[in-house]
Amino acid sequence: MSTETKHCSNCEYQLTQYHNYCPNCGQKVDDKLSMRVLFHNTIMNYFSVDARFFRSFIPLLIKPGFLAKEFVKGKRLLYLHPAQFYLFASIVFFFLFSISTRSAQRSFDNSMKETFSKEKAILQEGQRIKDSISNALEMQKISVNGTDSLEIIKLKNLLDAEKTKDTLHGNSKKQNTITGEIFGFNFDTDLLDSLENSNATMDEKLKAIGYKETDSWSSKFIKKQVLKFRANRGVGLLKAFFDTIPISMFFLIPIFAFLLKILYRKQGRFAHHMVFSFYYFAFMFLATSIILVTNYIVDIPNGIDALLVISTFFYLVISLKRFYDQGYIKTFIKTCILSFIYLIFVVPVTFVMLWIVSFFLY
Repeated sequence: MSTETKHCSNCEYQLTQYHNYCPNCGQKVDDKLSMRVLFHNTIMNYFSVDARFFRSFIPLLIKPGFLAKEFVKGKRLLYLHPAQFYLFASIVFFFLFSISTRSAQRSFDNSMKETFSKEKAILQEGQRIKDSISNALEMQKISVNGTDSLEIIKLKNLLDAEKTKDTLHGNSKKQNTITGEIFGFNFDTDLLDSLENSNATMDEKLKAIGYKETDSWSSKFIKKQVLKFRANRGVGLLKAFFDTIPISMFFLIPIFAFLLKILYRKQGRFAHHMVFSFYYFAFMFLATSIILVTNYIVDIPNGIDALLVISTFFYLVISLKRFYDQGYIKTFIKTCILSFIYLIFVVPVTFVMLWIVSFFLY
């Protein structure tokens, strides 16, 4: 009796009549497309992830270090994968964070607009003061016993101070020319305003702030960003800063794991420390998200917010104790060292770098 040879429609693997699923790729042999097939796998996969998420959510909050230890021990399908958990928690957190910081972004943008709107008025006032001092000196050329009067001496000192300030800032401009400065770049505000109003080319604007053909490409790029910053009146800079924070986490988490590797150099591979770091930062994001949502519904007193933030330190102590199986005293000391290095050195340096990157991406 001849048997009909069948092949998997997905991977072309040769099947027998006894195969209901392909042993090579796992696809169902008789998988005719229907509405049920179209939505069944998608819904089942979604709720499968959901089930693992809810199975992992409570232990992450109330059993510090438990999920990381279970995952390292080999239970990798029972709970949500640490990187997947972190990704979910970070998406939720940054979504809520973007909503909660909108008012701060608007206030920052309005403040920058006001600062730039006062720029020319402040510079003109400074020029007016210098002109007034010069005129006063011309009008009051009087001497007492061959020496200048006290009033003239004071006026001369004020004028010399203004001239010295201009010299230090490199503002050796013509009389009645209003000059400004951004990030160390001096420019003629009237000329730059006229170029912006006339839709001048970028090259013309660059020359207005001192760009030369011999300058490097990096210098040209920085000056372009300065012009863009001034043209936009600084609007959007804070948003650019907030947008770079998620990117920074790709560096902050490995640094955190590296510090753990130094403190626990004989306990596990670097991947083990990464597992712990993913779960810990997932907890931080979820806990902060819960605080943000709660504050949106009910205004929590600042004292309670501060206690919740401090509690994350003790959460870290318990997590490290459970994951690395060391005594509480030794774990507490290592937690203090880890927190000190991370908060005093890593986070501030990252903060400065984020502002620099935000300016370059602005």
